[in-house]
Amino acid sequence: MAQTVMQKINELSEERERLVAREGSHHADAADHTRLGKIDHDLQVLWDLRRRELAGERVDLKEDYYDRYDRYTDRDGPGR
Repeated sequence: MAQTVMQKINELSEERERLVAREGSHHADAADHTRLGKIDHDLQVLWDLRRRELAGERVDLKEDYYDRYDRYTDRDGPGR
């Protein structure tokens, strides 16, 4: 079964919480900081897709989520 937008949001949110907890205990490294940046970007994209989905637009996670364009800065996002 294909993963839904909300499932992907929940998955990334849980990962983000774990990384923030590591950061809070001063155990995060540079890779964790980089990953947090990617997760934050991906969550912005996913929430935008979710809003489009709720507005009745057909959203395909495979096509729409993997577009690297960052609408918030007019340049390519950090990628996945």
